[in-house]
Amino acid sequence: MAVTQHIWHCGAGLPGDVLIADLRAYRYAPHFHDAWSIGAVEHGHCAFTVHGVAHSAAAGDLVVIAPGQVHTGGTSDAPLAYRMAYIDAAWFDDHAQALFGAVSRLAAPVITAPALCTQWLAALTPAAIPDGERRERISAALFGLLAAHGNAIGAGHMDGANGADRAADARSADGKDAKDVCALLRERMAADPACAPDLEALALAQDRHRTTLVKQFARRYGLPPQAWLRNWRVARARVLLRAGLPLAQAAQAVGFADQAHLTRVFKQVYGSTPGTLLRADSQTLRARGVSIR
Repeated sequence: MAVTQHIWHCGAGLPGDVLIADLRAYRYAPHFHDAWSIGAVEHGHCAFTVHGVAHSAAAGDLVVIAPGQVHTGGTSDAPLAYRMAYIDAAWFDDHAQALFGAVSRLAAPVITAPALCTQWLAALTPAAIPDGERRERISAALFGLLAAHGNAIGAGHMDGANGADRAADARSADGKDAKDVCALLRERMAADPACAPDLEALALAQDRHRTTLVKQFARRYGLPPQAWLRNWRVARARVLLRAGLPLAQAAQAVGFADQAHLTRVFKQVYGSTPGTLLRADSQTLRARGVSIR
């Protein structure tokens, strides 16, 4: 597989950090991010899934995945080049509020819009440009995307749930409100990533079997509870690492057994080790771009 990939991790202080990702590390592993993932396909064709549904994108397409949506990394058997921005949810919401007076969603994982794609590719160019200019380019590209394809439908970041599955869960055969217990479990894990929820006790308190709870949670959020929690721990660890916390302390803070465990799961989710994040020299990477073959 020949892959060329440019990835810009962008947060409120754009352009943010850069990670070099190896698709082989996570191409088959469903995962989610705690940011909006917005990618522009430069050339080639890639296949991926969002909440178990297969999608494909080609040159001129934008790939848009909301925070919390479980997906697999885009893969291809032919040369592929795309650039991906990870936009902090609060920064995304600020743009939606300015445009609509409300938070917004982008309806489809794949948007065919060659002109917008070109604008995003220019914003995410690996060429060395001042941070202020890059921020302005990404801001303008985000406003353009929201204006053309945004829907002001209310909050829901990090939900990652499928509406039909939520309704099905709520109408469980035993008449219990499965949606509420799944939401409670997720809220507990999100509030305290270092926790170790007792699924057996939680299921018994709701008069249901542990396996039933696990399946209902996975239908709603795309991953079983323990897998969801591992992914969430990695997302929180990345925030701590960017803030300067040492790797071992970040691992302990979010509930991993040790830094080796965090490193393994981090690579599955981001296609790169935490060391890449810690060692990355943004000026050098912006100057040369990121290339994997």
